[in-house]
Amino acid sequence: MLKKAFAALTATALAVGMLAGCTDSQSSSSSGSGGDSKEKNGVVTITTVRTLKDDTKFREGEDLNNNPITRWSEKELGIKWKTLWTAPNDEQYHNKIRLALSSGQKLPDVFKVSDGQLINDLIRSGKVMPVDEAIEKYASPRLKKIYEQFPEAFYPATVDGKRYGIPRFSGGNGSDSLLWIRKDWLDKLGLQPPKTIEDLEKIMDAFVNKDPDGNGKKDTIGLTLASKNGLATWLADGSFIFGAYGNYEPGSWSKGEDGKLVYGSVQPSMKKALAKLNEWYQKGYLDKEVGILDEQTAIKSFVAGKSGIISAPPWAAGWPIADALKNNPGAVVEPYPLPSGPDGKIGRRGEGLVTGMFLFSKDFKHMDKFFQYLDEAYAYVYNDSKYFKYGLAEGYDYVMKNGKPVYDDKEIPGGRLDPGAYFITEAIPTVPYMLYDLVEELYTTKRQPKNAYEYTRIVSLGESFMKAATIVNQQNQYRIENEFTGPPTKTMQKRGEFLTKMERETFANIIYGRAPLSAFDDFVKKWEESGGEEITKEVNEWYQSVKGAK
Repeated sequence: MLKKAFAALTATALAVGMLAGCTDSQSSSSSGSGGDSKEKNGVVTITTVRTLKDDTKFREGEDLNNNPITRWSEKELGIKWKTLWTAPNDEQYHNKIRLALSSGQKLPDVFKVSDGQLINDLIRSGKVMPVDEAIEKYASPRLKKIYEQFPEAFYPATVDGKRYGIPRFSGGNGSDSLLWIRKDWLDKLGLQPPKTIEDLEKIMDAFVNKDPDGNGKKDTIGLTLASKNGLATWLADGSFIFGAYGNYEPGSWSKGEDGKLVYGSVQPSMKKALAKLNEWYQKGYLDKEVGILDEQTAIKSFVAGKSGIISAPPWAAGWPIADALKNNPGAVVEPYPLPSGPDGKIGRRGEGLVTGMFLFSKDFKHMDKFFQYLDEAYAYVYNDSKYFKYGLAEGYDYVMKNGKPVYDDKEIPGGRLDPGAYFITEAIPTVPYMLYDLVEELYTTKRQPKNAYEYTRIVSLGESFMKAATIVNQQNQYRIENEFTGPPTKTMQKRGEFLTKMERETFANIIYGRAPLSAFDDFVKKWEESGGEEITKEVNEWYQSVKGAK
């Protein structure tokens, strides 16, 4: 028994060492590994770890430690990046960091974390350092201006008034949804695009009852929705329905009338939207299995040509809209603005400001170098880089022909690769809302792209994407963002799973008609009594604590 236990313990220790990417002995013999950055011949080695997904491609013989961006960084900035290990997805990545933390391994110098609880655990461990002083001393005026513009982006890594992380910004509105509708079906049935929910209902009714695909069967639905993971989600999104009836979204915390955060799922406007969804379900506008469909399974009806409407972000032009066009010859899918509700309200789930926070080992000594690197990466986005005039790397995202940059994939030997994925930000860094502002300008003025960034991130994605992103950008005033970005509160950890399960079952039962609309009132009462009231108090205590930080 003891032998078995020892073997298990040994295996666990070995696994931890492997997962952490290097042992202590390796750390001491490897320049700069494990939170021990060193300088040699004017070059600082900075260690990191990251996720590495299949869509990040390299030229033969290259990897994360040897590519055009690492070579540029070492030559021009005196920074040698050393990636200690990678993981294929966020779950495995966070597990490895958690194992390294719990086993006492040294942390890398710089690493990104998107799990709120793990961010909090790392801060509480004392192994990562606050960044307020470093921002003041080393961040460029450009970076300081961005940080001052989005102070709430620091909330996920703010504890006791101190900021411990640098935001890895999202596009701000990059994953906000609009409507994608089968225009060929609209034209065939003599219908105009919807401006209101009432218009949308007439269209859905025609899509269900007037045989838009012309196969002589009543086998089409009006709207593709996913609800298994919540009705306000990243694809097949139903948030616009709730936004048409109030200022709240299910699953999100938003400001109430008194300025305090309230939970959207228990607000009265939910009841009106659920009543409407039940009506649509009874009329056959929604998939019969809508209650068990996640995002990936929900889109199948649209891709198969059996649904006429889906709410999805602009990037859906590449997938799944392109798949729907491919599978249904003659299909035309166009993006349209979100419709308004009976009181003129429009609302949608707003993407959060950050996709993670960069944390720093308490032993890291080169915050000046980190900010220098980050500012140079942003210089490319702002089109004022002295290093990346035409693109990030010749032969990767552009080639020179007759003294001019060419961005056409076919002209680049070996095809175009995205060197932006080699940065520690895992993509070209962004400033919230900046990309779609640029898309709108390019789309409305029809001007030509000035550099590889404008070409690869915007123009090469096609007119459909550009039109959709412009529509989303022009409806920014209707965003409803989740303003709770802290770690799960004490009561959330105890009761959160139960409350979420109760919420989703109640909503599904109302939509299916298995429970009366009054079940919503019973749910709200039970939610508050079963921990919701305490959670609301804790969320607002967190909110007050982070708002007071710099």
